Amino acid sequence: MKSEQKALFFNILVNIFVSLVKIIGGIFGNTFTLVIDGIYTISDLVTDVIAIMGIKIGRKRANKNHPYGYGKIFYVVELFMGILALLVGAFVIYVSFQIDYEKPPIGIVFLIIGLVVLKLISAKNLSVVGMRKKSELLIVSSYESRMEAFSSLGLVIIVILSQFITKIDMIGGIVIAVFLIWQAIREIKQNIDYLIGITYEDEKIKEKVKKIVDKYRVIDMVDQVLIQDGPYYQLILTLKVKKNITVKSMLRVQNKIKKELKAKAWGLKFIEFRLV
Repeated sequence: MKSEQKALFFNILVNIFVSLVKIIGGIFGNTFTLVIDGIYTISDLVTDVIAIMGIKIGRKRANKNHPYGYGKIFYVVELFMGILALLVGAFVIYVSFQIDYEKPPIGIVFLIIGLVVLKLISAKNLSVVGMRKKSELLIVSSYESRMEAFSSLGLVIIVILSQFITKIDMIGGIVIAVFLIWQAIREIKQNIDYLIGITYEDEKIKEKVKKIVDKYRVIDMVDQVLIQDGPYYQLILTLKVKKNITVKSMLRVQNKIKKELKAKAWGLKFIEFRLV
């Protein structure tokens, strides 16, 4: 099993455990906010399941119908994640006005702290693997898990204040919902931008590409555009011919450049040339 999938499966197991403990603990502990936070964790769990599907599809080879591969499926998956989170947030706000609130036991605080620590461990694991594998999905999933863990810390304050004002429990649920909706809107906007097409700035990669192209004295590099396609990059090189050479020779140069760039571990999978 690939390291990306292992990290996601571990996070899924953590989310299953955390969500069940939150929901059950919230029900028996009369803590509506903890139940809602458990629902929030379930949404994180669903996104991880979708992420695993996205990784399998996104790494499929390019073909005649999809010459640039399936990398953009990552952004479709993340867009779906955002829409799902938006719906969950709206549902939570609706339900928060339908509950009769009671004072929760103070001991629930220790349960919350233990769950936060577990979530942060899982988020760290996702981040490390995501950065190493340049996996956008893992990085996004890590961010969501970390934010969900930090938001759970606010439950400690809510439980304490609910000892004096029971309606604080309702406010806590609404705050979680608003945070979830804000995060969802930001994610939806970001992934719509990626699907439309947005350049990716990585000066280190661009500098390395220029060094390779500059070795061929018959051409000058006018420009290069790097576009992220899920786990890979699409590189568009604009070249200018220095002197008269045959089309066959120019194609040979392009093939050598493409072969050398793809051999490097930079994620440059789709390379396009434009001559001026």
